[in-house]
Amino acid sequence: MTAGRQLFGYLRPYWLLFGGGIVATVLSSAFDGFTFVLLIPFVRALFGQPTLPVEGGSAVEGVLDLVAGPFLRSGAPEVALRNVVIVLLIALVLKNVMYYAHSLVSVAIQESVVRDMRLALVRHLQLLPLGFFHRTKGGQLLSRIINDTDQAKMAVSAALASLLQNVSVILVYLAILFALSWRLSLVALLLAPLLVIVIRPLLRRLRRRSRELVVERGEVTSYVNEFVQSVKLVRAFVAEEFEAARFAHLAERYRKGVLRAQRYSALTHPVSEVFGGLMLVTMLWIGAGLALRQPAALQPEVLMAFLAVALRMMSPVKSVANFPAVLAGAVAAAERVFEVLDVPADEGDRPGEGAARFRERISYRGVSFAYGDEAPVLHDVDLEIAAGQVVALVGPSGAGKTTLVDLLPRFYEPTSGGIDLDGVPITRYTRQSLRRLMGIVAQETVVLNDTVMANIAYGRAAVSLEQVRAVARAANADEFIMRLPLGYDTVLGDRGARLSGGQRQRIAIARALLRDPPILILDEATSALDTESERSVQEAIDRLMKQRTVLVIAHRLATVQHADFIAVLSDGRITERGTHAELYAAGGLYRRLYDLQFRS
Repeated sequence: MTAGRQLFGYLRPYWLLFGGGIVATVLSSAFDGFTFVLLIPFVRALFGQPTLPVEGGSAVEGVLDLVAGPFLRSGAPEVALRNVVIVLLIALVLKNVMYYAHSLVSVAIQESVVRDMRLALVRHLQLLPLGFFHRTKGGQLLSRIINDTDQAKMAVSAALASLLQNVSVILVYLAILFALSWRLSLVALLLAPLLVIVIRPLLRRLRRRSRELVVERGEVTSYVNEFVQSVKLVRAFVAEEFEAARFAHLAERYRKGVLRAQRYSALTHPVSEVFGGLMLVTMLWIGAGLALRQPAALQPEVLMAFLAVALRMMSPVKSVANFPAVLAGAVAAAERVFEVLDVPADEGDRPGEGAARFRERISYRGVSFAYGDEAPVLHDVDLEIAAGQVVALVGPSGAGKTTLVDLLPRFYEPTSGGIDLDGVPITRYTRQSLRRLMGIVAQETVVLNDTVMANIAYGRAAVSLEQVRAVARAANADEFIMRLPLGYDTVLGDRGARLSGGQRQRIAIARALLRDPPILILDEATSALDTESERSVQEAIDRLMKQRTVLVIAHRLATVQHADFIAVLSDGRITERGTHAELYAAGGLYRRLYDLQFRS
């Protein structure tokens, strides 16, 4: 399915509203044309002639006679002239009422479409594999959700709606023009196709430049997003000039892209304007000849009304001529949106998957894993964890510890082998129900730019302040939270900027305690903390670990000496397992790592 077709699919839920907008436009155009047709009785009344002919006359005059004949014919010329002005004002008011209704409908459709596209993108992103986010720049995704959807809506709502509305306006005006003079109207119809032939080469080039431009816009957005997140690094390395030069290069590339696209986009308007002017001059020349040679065929006042309507029609004609130019940019943006929406979803539940349960044990059976086409990270891992046990995973960096625990909540799927809960493969459970069994506290805690209350209660709708304070006390967090300016209502800033590393960790522990999961995953939760912070966090972790099944990834081996057993990973394999005393006595990799740390 092409991007254009997918894009127009977002208009389907609003077809009734869209149709109402078209009706309002047609009525607005009809009243607008009616005001110009009133020039005929106005000019006649002005020169003391009958406002409407008794017999004969054009089809438009027949409609005027039907709608307001008695009113326009009545009284002396002064009265008739006044009545023409009154009818004109009524038509003008009705025209603008309809125009206002069409404008409101158009905006409602535009914003509904862009909301639906953004919601579809966000929902789909939630279902994509984590590898997609590792490969894709965050700024590019931000650009697609904000900029590209905003531009893509132009095709569905603004451009397409404008096209249909302008086409309906043109049809109404054409009907009026044919009723006034079919000869002149035929001239206009014969000349119109030439415009399409003239601007088609421009549109091909514009489409290509528009695609390049949306990519460049995404790069600029990506850079800004990255710069804001790393501003401290920039200052620490005195790299302000370096970053300014990087941005200047990107900004210049974007500027050149805009100029290349505008070179063709801006040309469509003057080309259609000049062509429209030529059409109008041609009709004026032919019409003047008819009015002079055959007054019965085309009276001067009718020619005036014809030219006024023809002039009025030039604006919608130019809009229709420019529609492909607007569509080119919108479809280019839409292609980037649908590139993401077309990535196969990985996170959705499959038929047959049920709610997860855990009572007895977790079993890794011959688990191997590789990220895409890279070399395997895990090789044939077997691991048995009984309910209530605390199991530590240790080993050098890159040994596969984090990958091993990431497979349990199904962030990734094993390349081979499998994982069971109570003897049942976890692939038989929905991911959401499986993850509800687990609390995860990682080294890099995610703190939202929201209140303390919202951060601790994240993902839970009905939670009281007392419940949040209870888990915060257990996490050694209540004391420092109450010292914040607004306590639990304090907004913590972007990525928790108001908090220290230890405070952020205690917020994460409180979040996990509130969830009260039977399985706990601690991924180097204290490795980046100073001694005092580590002590407070470790006390909170000890409370969190009570009566739970725990997998601990530990960099500091002193923190896992009391684990029920320790698994040592090296090069993606479990090379040793046992208690601290057993592994230390065995004199293998664990002892070397332990001695290295304590000698340091």
